[in-house]
Amino acid sequence: MWLYATFLAFSLVLFTPLAALADEASDSFSRGVKAANTGDYKNALNYFLRVRELGLDKPVLDYNLGVAYYRLDRYDEARKAFTRLVAEPKFTHLAYFNLGLIANKVGDEHSASDWFLRTYQHSTNASLKALSAKALKRLGTDVKKSPAKKLKRLGTGVRKKPTKKWSGFVAANADYDSNVKQANEDLVGVVGESDTSFEIMGVGNYWLRGGRKDGVRLSFGANVQKYQTLNNYDFSQLHLGLSRFGRLGEWRMRFTGSWHESYLGGDNYQRIFGGEARGRYGLGDGKYLRLRYRLNYITATDTAFEALDGWRHQWRAGMQVSMSRYRFRSYYQLEVNDRNDRDNGIRFTSFSPTRHTVRAITSLRLDARWRMRLDARYRYSAYNDPSDISGVGSITRVDNQIRLGARLGRGFAKHWEAEGQYDYYDNSSNVDVYSYKRSVISLGINRVF
Repeated sequence: MWLYATFLAFSLVLFTPLAALADEASDSFSRGVKAANTGDYKNALNYFLRVRELGLDKPVLDYNLGVAYYRLDRYDEARKAFTRLVAEPKFTHLAYFNLGLIANKVGDEHSASDWFLRTYQHSTNASLKALSAKALKRLGTDVKKSPAKKLKRLGTGVRKKPTKKWSGFVAANADYDSNVKQANEDLVGVVGESDTSFEIMGVGNYWLRGGRKDGVRLSFGANVQKYQTLNNYDFSQLHLGLSRFGRLGEWRMRFTGSWHESYLGGDNYQRIFGGEARGRYGLGDGKYLRLRYRLNYITATDTAFEALDGWRHQWRAGMQVSMSRYRFRSYYQLEVNDRNDRDNGIRFTSFSPTRHTVRAITSLRLDARWRMRLDARYRYSAYNDPSDISGVGSITRVDNQIRLGARLGRGFAKHWEAEGQYDYYDNSSNVDVYSYKRSVISLGINRVF
């Protein structure tokens, strides 16, 4: 359905003749159209870019550039091309529709509904209205109950949708844990008992100024997990963060300061202050380089956990590939800890690991409602100093951990999704108490807003 709708909308302009072009530009444009007709959008894009180099600046070229970028999953560039067309009366409603297609492809259903609704309410083209109505129905939007969108023209002549001030999500899960893990596994490993739990969480974001291109956002959240039997391991957390979004050359940047307050068994046990810098650089064809540095200062609010006091550094470098139906992410992360450790004069225990992590995540859109995510991670941990282990002696702890996960979600109403998730952990350690296997099964429901 989506491919058919996309093809029909694109076809309305793809074959438009350009009699006014100079011979070379006209020839390049014609070759681009022929390449697009055979599905060779990479060469089609090269021809259309050549036409632009020859000095052509016509709306029809922007439209065909948008088509080629879209077909090559270069959604940011396709969005820019179609956005330029919003101010062109002959292309406005086609631009709305295709901006809706792009928003849907990248998972922004709210924006997709908005663009399709604009198309439906303002276009006089019967075919385009019908396609928009079908798209809105699939997204759970009732066109008869939706208020008309008022379009305001800015000084540049381009209509721009304002940034949504509020966003976030709420979720509730029922979990089964085969081997209950304490809030920090470095303390005593795992409990060795199974239990069920109920978890609720929520996150809210509010734009104090601007948006993702240049703005400041306040974030806040909380989660609570209650076990049925092992109440000493009930866990909850509060979070507050302030982020600055902007650009640094070709990099899209975000700088964040944050505060976390953590509770175990109902008692406050840990406070974390953090700073983070992350950047994303577009490589073209839906590929992005992603970098992140995070610094945390951790302090125990309960003396029983004071060995965890100290600093944690995390450096991460990874790639992201976004295509029409899937997104793949992978990264390597180096983590260095400098904690207080534990030394009672008789026995020393290190709580300062250096960790190397490799992770890969694939997100798949199976159809309009079903989504799947597959997750695999390997982590190697070597502690900075030897620990005194009863019955063993002095030994430097080394862990190898594999974590595998699968998640399946289905949207069943606008902004609502039911999901099931399975995670498996296999942690091997040269200190036996820290070796374990663990399975966690979760069933839940969530809503984004």
